[in-house]
Amino acid sequence: MKVDDKGRLAIPAPFRKQLREGSFVSVSQDNVLAIYPPDLWAALAGQLQSPLQGPDQRAIARTLYSMSDPFEPDGQGRISLQPEQRRLTGIETPSTVVVIGTGSRVEIWPEARWDSYSTDASGRFTEFADRVISGH
Repeated sequence: MKVDDKGRLAIPAPFRKQLREGSFVSVSQDNVLAIYPPDLWAALAGQLQSPLQGPDQRAIARTLYSMSDPFEPDGQGRISLQPEQRRLTGIETPSTVVVIGTGSRVEIWPEARWDSYSTDASGRFTEFADRVISGH
């Protein structure tokens, strides 16, 4: 997928159908952008609303919310990735990104970083699966 000179990205139609009104684009783990559906965004917000937050919780909340933007595709299915979101995740304009579904959300990766990550993760799939599924 291409990010144009204005920082716009066309979200593939299957993902647009999955992501309804109330979704948000923000930063995520592994230095990528994620589009959080409303239920996941609300659950995440609930975890960050403790009245007496610790320093890690405050840092996550500040970054997550300051880097968030409503998911509002235009008539052509494009969203605007904000300059600070792009800077933080290394998404240049123009450039190519990879849009992937992770089950609970959609992630937007700079293409070169996805290629490197994917090659490593695919090669270690059995190792990861054994640890995650069996709990070792």
